[in-house]
Amino acid sequence: MTRRAVRVAAACAALALPFGLGMHEAGAAPLPAQTSQSDASRPAVMGATAEASGLVISINSLSPRIVTSENEVIVSGTVRNDSPTTLANISLEMFVANETPISVAALTTALTEDEPDATHAASSSLTDITRGATVPFEIHIPTSSLPLTDATEWGPRVITVAANSGEYSGKDRSILVWDSGAQVSASRVNAVVPWTSTSATQDQAERSAVLNLAGSPGVTLAVDPLLIPHGPQPTASPSPSPDSDASHGQSGQSDQSGTQSGQSGAATASPSPSSSPTPTPAPTATDPAQRSRDLQSEAFVSALMGAANELIALPEGDADLGALALSGNTGFWDRASRSIAAFPSSLREAGWVAPTASPTTSPASPTPSPSASATAASATETPSPAASSSPSGQSGTTITAPDAGPTILRNVAWPADTTFGTAFLSNYASPDQITIAPASALTPAEEVTFTSYARVNVNPATGETATDGTGARTLAQQADLASILSWNASGGDELDAEQALAAITAIIVRERPASSRTLFAAAARGTTINESLTKRVNALFSPRWVSAQTFSDIASSEPTDVERQTVDAGTLDPDTSTAISAMSSSLTSLAPLAKATDDPDAVYDSVTPQILPSLAAQRTPSEQLDSATAMTSQITGMLSAVSVEPSSAVNLINKSANFPVLVRNNLPWPIHVDVTLVPDDPRLRATPALSQTLAAQGATTVEVPVGAIGSGDIEVTYKVTTPDGVVLDDSQTVTVRMRAGWEDAITAVIASLFGALFLVGITRSLRKRAARKAQGSPEADSTEAGSADAGSADEAPTDHNTESETATTKETP
Repeated sequence: MTRRAVRVAAACAALALPFGLGMHEAGAAPLPAQTSQSDASRPAVMGATAEASGLVISINSLSPRIVTSENEVIVSGTVRNDSPTTLANISLEMFVANETPISVAALTTALTEDEPDATHAASSSLTDITRGATVPFEIHIPTSSLPLTDATEWGPRVITVAANSGEYSGKDRSILVWDSGAQVSASRVNAVVPWTSTSATQDQAERSAVLNLAGSPGVTLAVDPLLIPHGPQPTASPSPSPDSDASHGQSGQSDQSGTQSGQSGAATASPSPSSSPTPTPAPTATDPAQRSRDLQSEAFVSALMGAANELIALPEGDADLGALALSGNTGFWDRASRSIAAFPSSLREAGWVAPTASPTTSPASPTPSPSASATAASATETPSPAASSSPSGQSGTTITAPDAGPTILRNVAWPADTTFGTAFLSNYASPDQITIAPASALTPAEEVTFTSYARVNVNPATGETATDGTGARTLAQQADLASILSWNASGGDELDAEQALAAITAIIVRERPASSRTLFAAAARGTTINESLTKRVNALFSPRWVSAQTFSDIASSEPTDVERQTVDAGTLDPDTSTAISAMSSSLTSLAPLAKATDDPDAVYDSVTPQILPSLAAQRTPSEQLDSATAMTSQITGMLSAVSVEPSSAVNLINKSANFPVLVRNNLPWPIHVDVTLVPDDPRLRATPALSQTLAAQGATTVEVPVGAIGSGDIEVTYKVTTPDGVVLDDSQTVTVRMRAGWEDAITAVIASLFGALFLVGITRSLRKRAARKAQGSPEADSTEAGSADAGSADEAPTDHNTESETATTKETP
C-alpha cells in the first residue's frame, strides 16, 4: 500500500466517526499534556517523541519482541483521552516500515519522521472514552501481512500506532525486530554497570538487581568498595595510612612515571577453598535488629561472590583517578590505589569469616610497579564456580567458600569524561592497565560504513591511535548502546529502550555479517540499578547475533585498525583543583594535632574517609568543592577544639608564683600540649609548662611558673602548643596587675610591728619593776605580800607564811 492510500484510509476512518458532544462538555478545557518522566533524559538515538493532539498513545508490549516463525504479532498498549470531551469512537491504525535501517542514524530518522515509508498492517477501534480516561488496546497482526519477505532485509522495523477521533489525534512508535535466520558472525559484547556509593540506595530492590546483573553473562559490575558490607572479623586488607596523605598531601609536582603508574596491579583471584580450614562464623550481635541486618549483609556478600565472574574494583567513593593524575597529588593517588588493592574478593576478606593464622594472601603493596602488576596478572587463577543463589541473596546461608570468589580486576581505570586524556594515559600506560574511555571519545577520525573493534591503543605522547600494538590500552564505547543502558526509561519507553538495544546490535552485525566485531558500552555513573535496567541488559544480550563476553576478553581482544579522533590532554576544572588542594593542606595542618594525641590513626580516621568520596567522578566540580569544604571545615573545627577559657584580670603580688591556666579540650581524645604565657612586658617572665595532658571532652587547669620584677599592669597572652611547637590557641589574653614590690614592704611592716610590740612589752615590765623598787617601805612590802597571799589563797589554802617569805625573797635584792 502506498503512502497516499494510507493517508486516504486514515482520512476516511476519521470522517466516519460520529460527532456527538454533550452540552456540559462543550466548553471544557483540554487536559494538560503529560509527558514521560524519562523524556528529559531521552537518548538522541531514540529520536523525538511524537506530539499528541488530544490523544496520547503508548505501545507497551510486543509479542514476540523478535519475530522469527510466529504466525502473528500482538501489539498492545494504552490510549489516554486528553481531549475536552468524551469521544464516542477512536480509530487505531497500525503501520510497519517497509525497509530496514542500514545505520543507527537511519533508525533514529525512522523513529522521528512524520510520514515513514510503511505498510498499513491492521486496524482497530475504541468506543466511548471519557475525558481523562486511559484504556488499553490490543492489535493482532498476521505475520503474513507484514512486509517481511527478503531474508537479507532482516533487522529492526519501526512500527507506528496512530489514533484519530475527529480533530483529535496521536501516535506512538516502537521497534519490531525481524530475525530471518540469516547466517551471521555474532558481535562480541560486554557491558559495564557502575554501582557506586554516590547514587546507591542499598535497599532490597537494588541489591536484588545487583545480584541479577552480577550473574548475567556479558555484564561486569564496577563496584565502589564502600558498598561491600564488611563483617565484624578483622581482615588482612591494608588500610590507608594517613601519614602518606599528610606527607604527600600538597598539590604540586609529582613523579609522572613512578607513583601514579602504580595503580595496584592486575586482576587477582582468591585461592582455592580446598586449601582453607573450616570457616569460623562471624561473631553474632546481641541486638536482634543488628543481628538481622548482619545476616542480610552476609548473605548478600556471599551471593555476590558466588554470582559474579568478574568485578571491577573502583577506588573508594569512585574517586576520579583522572583528576588525581592531573592534580599531581601523589598522596591521594596512593590512597586510591590502596583502596583498590584492599577490595575484598571473598567472604573471608570481607570480614564475614575469621582469618586464618597464616593469611592466604599478602597485603598488596601501596604502589606496585608495572612489572609487579604484570606478574600478578600472569599469576591470576580462575576461582572455582560457586553454588547458585536466590536473586535476593538474603537467606543468610553462605553459598561460597570463605576464600572463593570472583576475579577482581584491579587494573581498570575509569576517569571522568573531562579528565580523560593523554595526561592521564601517560601515567597509566603499562601493558596490563586498561582505561575505559568516555562514550564521546575515540570516535572514528573519518566516516566509515562499519563499526570497528572496541579496543583502541593510544599513543600517550601524541593522543593518536597506535596500530603497532603499543600505547595505552583503552576501550572505546558504542555511544548509542551506552546512552540507552543509562536511560532510566519508564512506561512505554521501557519497551522502546529494550527493542532499540536489540535493533542497534542487529544493524551493526548487518554492516559486515561475516566479520565479528567487539562492542563495549558502560552505563553512565548514577544509572539507577533496578529491575528496568536488568531488563535492558537482558534485551541487549538475548539476540542470537550477540555473544556475551567478559570484560577481560574484550580488553585482550584485537585492537582497532581504524584511526580514531586524537585524544587531548584532559582538563582539570578549577573547582576540582581547589578541592584537592584544600583537602591536602588541611591534612597537613592536622598532622601536628594528630601526633600530639595517643592515637593519631583515630584522628585521621575521623576525616580521611571523606577524601576520596569528595572527588567522586559522578560529582560535578562544584559538588566536589562543596564536599571538600565540608571536610576542611571539620578539620578547622578540630584544630580549634583546644582552647583557653577566658579569664578576668589577675592580681600578682609575689615575685614568683604558679599562674593557673584553664584549658579546654573538646576533642574525643586526650592530647599532650605545652602551655605558656607571653607577656607584653619583660618584667614578667614565664616558664612553659611542658608535656601537659588534657583530658578528652573536658577542661584541665595547668599551672605555669612565672617570675615578676616590679609593678605595673601588663597584657599577657595564653599560648597552647603541641609538643612540636605548633600553636593550637593563642587568641586569649588577660590583664595582670603586677605588684611584685608589695611582698617586701608588707614583710617589713609586719616585722616592724612585731619588733615594736616586743619593745613595748619589755619597757612596761622594766617600768613596773622600777616602780616597785622606788616604793621600798615595809607597809608597801606588807601590802604587797598581803595582796600576794590573797591572790593565791584559792589555790593553796595552807603554808601562807612560806609563800610570803618566798615572794619577798624574790623581790628583795
